[in-house]
Amino acid sequence: LTQFAVLAMVPMAVFTVFGARWLITMAFPFFLLAFALPVWSPLVPTLVKWSANFAEFAIRESGVPVYRDGAYFVVPSGSWSIADTCSGVAFLSTCLLLGILYAWSIYQSPQKRVAFIVGSAIIGVVGNWIRVYLTIMIAHHSNNRYLRDDHYTFGWLLFAVFLFVFCRFGWRYRDVEQPKPDIRLLSSGTAVMRPALFGGVPAKKFLAIAAAIFLSIGIWPLLESRLSGNVQTRAMAVENISPGAGWSMIAGQSIEWVPEIRNAANIRVQSFEKQGERVDVFVGIYPNETWDSKLVTVSNRLAATENANWNLADRGTAVTDISGTQLDVKTGVILGHNSRVLAWHWYWIHGFSTAGDTRAKLQQLLFRLRGIQTVPAWIAIYTRADVSSELSSKVLQGFMHDMGASLERALAQMENNEK
Repeated sequence: LTQFAVLAMVPMAVFTVFGARWLITMAFPFFLLAFALPVWSPLVPTLVKWSANFAEFAIRESGVPVYRDGAYFVVPSGSWSIADTCSGVAFLSTCLLLGILYAWSIYQSPQKRVAFIVGSAIIGVVGNWIRVYLTIMIAHHSNNRYLRDDHYTFGWLLFAVFLFVFCRFGWRYRDVEQPKPDIRLLSSGTAVMRPALFGGVPAKKFLAIAAAIFLSIGIWPLLESRLSGNVQTRAMAVENISPGAGWSMIAGQSIEWVPEIRNAANIRVQSFEKQGERVDVFVGIYPNETWDSKLVTVSNRLAATENANWNLADRGTAVTDISGTQLDVKTGVILGHNSRVLAWHWYWIHGFSTAGDTRAKLQQLLFRLRGIQTVPAWIAIYTRADVSSELSSKVLQGFMHDMGASLERALAQMENNEK
């Protein structure tokens, strides 16, 4: 929301000072500013899955045996993982931006513009499939001498070639006649573009608009000052989760892996066992959020791309219940050198549980505007999935059925103790 507001200030400033006609005329460059927003992350899981599907098919068709577990591949020359950074989302956004700019510049026909933009999007997606396949095959056939560890530059050079060829093809169908800009749109019958405020606006109207602007600017720092008055400064600890329903607490972690979240005020892992099945509960709390310490951020994830010991092989969603309420959770399969882990993740904000990033941020905002002090938590439960993800999923379902209410009570008790 902050980043969107910063970008929205640019067209709103033009609208305020120069008027609606300038805003309409400059609508296209203002639209391009939207590509500066980091709104592409929801596409990452789908793009990773598509790239993995194509890579597996193409490698097999090339006569190379391959074992696949989600986004994790093993070929005779080594193993590969299609991480989030390899999803192609950066290539897709770049191709779309350049495609829109190019189509707007050389075409006047809406049909041509749409066709070129769609083609740019296809290059952004399919081009990444080809990049992943070529990277693996070149490394394999060169006995890992090329592109094994560093294939970043290769990817961008490949996309530069794709875009050059596509733009050269699109140039053949350009519209030669370019219409002249209609200056009258910016001025009332004159070729001189004058700011709207100097076009005879009455003094009372000008003062009323100026007062409204200064009021809209000044109210937010005052509101922020009032809402930040209840910031918690004491050290916080995550409460013990009381065992029950046959589950017993065991000392130490049953699994070496833990999620990778940044700058939490406190982190705690508790392990439980029932009839030989073990489940770990990971809780990280963020009572005093700052720019560097936030509950919902792309930096908080199950496995980081730069972590060579653990790879996020697969992800998805599952449905469970907590205290009798249905809860959709994010799932992930994490692979280590000798371990395979199934993890479920969601957020807890003052008794409200959700796995949705947007819903979590919105709920935090609503509680804050109501003056309710919260201690939000980043939660994950996980167990070994060496046999199968289905059996491990049943273990986690059973744990949530038996221990979900106890987990919520521990979080609520922690929040109450700090008030």
